[in-house]
Amino acid sequence: MQFSESYLGQLRALVGNRRLLAVGARVLIEDDMGRFLIIKRTDSGHWGLPGGSMELGESLMDVVFREAMEEANASLERVTPFGLSSDPNIEQHTYPNGDQLQNISLLAHGYLANSDYAPDGAEVSKIRFVRYEEIDRDSFVATEYPTFSHWQSFKDTGTFQIV
Repeated sequence: MQFSESYLGQLRALVGNRRLLAVGARVLIEDDMGRFLIIKRTDSGHWGLPGGSMELGESLMDVVFREAMEEANASLERVTPFGLSSDPNIEQHTYPNGDQLQNISLLAHGYLANSDYAPDGAEVSKIRFVRYEEIDRDSFVATEYPTFSHWQSFKDTGTFQIV
């Protein structure tokens, strides 16, 4: 689906660059060696996580699976929702074209279930698997970087993270 056809794209056509609330999801995809899949975004050149906004008729879990498939051709298994991120101090983002969002994101973790993952070439130019310690925070999407610490807190406490 083209952005202009999406729910958010249709809203953008009406309101321009004005800040919008966007409900969606982002997903930490882990491989069998404990590394995370990160994507290089074509709009900003930053690294980030698969994720995006909800479409009409979808659930948040639908978004998790759809975005992993759309952006990285990644099939998921053993998916666990572990948090909800809505802190306006973290979840505000301005795209290179000036569009502004305040995200409300379900945070989910899943394991990669296929070996033919690949960037979509439209939103994502590259994919790689990295350990958390190898991520350069300065080259990572600022709203998405805290997802790793929320996952660690969930693992440590077993408590769904609301941040």
